[in-house]
Amino acid sequence: MEKKIQGRTNVSETKKKEIAELTENLDNYNSFLISSIDEMPALLFQKTRKEVKDKAIVKAVKRRVLVKLFEEYSAKHEKYSKIADFCRNLKDSCVIIFSNEDIFSLSKVFREKQEQKKAKAGKSKEEISIKAGPTGLPAGPILAELSDAGIKAGLEKGKVVIRDSFMIKKGDTITESLAKALEKLNILPVTARLFPLLAYDKKSDILFKSEDLEVNVEQQLAKLKEAYNNAFALILESKYFTKESSTIFLKEAYNNAFYLSKDARIITKENVKDFIIEANNQASLINNKI
Repeated sequence: MEKKIQGRTNVSETKKKEIAELTENLDNYNSFLISSIDEMPALLFQKTRKEVKDKAIVKAVKRRVLVKLFEEYSAKHEKYSKIADFCRNLKDSCVIIFSNEDIFSLSKVFREKQEQKKAKAGKSKEEISIKAGPTGLPAGPILAELSDAGIKAGLEKGKVVIRDSFMIKKGDTITESLAKALEKLNILPVTARLFPLLAYDKKSDILFKSEDLEVNVEQQLAKLKEAYNNAFALILESKYFTKESSTIFLKEAYNNAFYLSKDARIITKENVKDFIIEANNQASLINNKI
């Protein structure tokens, strides 16, 4: 059974033109990302779009347009029906980003173009940590405000200190008093940037979810290097021959054979120069004594 878009079924000429332009981009670019701009100020969005214009096309779109776009496109490519299903459940304000860049490289670019904002009352979208210790704030109404927010605080030498660490988990409720207390403590916990929700790469034919795209590439590379080094150390310790370890084992065997031949006074083309130098040094010592 064909799935329908909720709400109006007619599409205006303006929307048809918009969908036609988006369809052309789908045809011409290797990948696309659908990202949330819920927490992104307009000025930051415009700045980000301008800075990446050589790498990507960033289009602000409504959910209904995205659904219609992928419903129509799924007639040519059935796999896009899954993306249409995803778009039906979107609640965030979104953009669609078209590019020929690698998906993860592009996600990293947008991750670096961000700024921090103060928290608002409502469900926390991020984990917020308030550490115990001095705040540098003078005594005053702030103590009562922190207490109303559930934050234990006191005074030391006339300055406000946080007595106990305070943690707000993702999904916890931020009250009005807590939001004001965080602002007074100069804690800006909300990250404003393009948050990737879904991406598709034509070349690899892989659909990426948000958790796939939020991978810290540098951390993952560091973990891979650490794993490689640990595996290589184990290979060397166990004397297991591989393409990488065989050169080291051969050099080690050569050095052992070289020093063994010298200790046994066996002359070879590799050590003959050392024996000649040794003999010459001994002759010089004898000559000096004579």
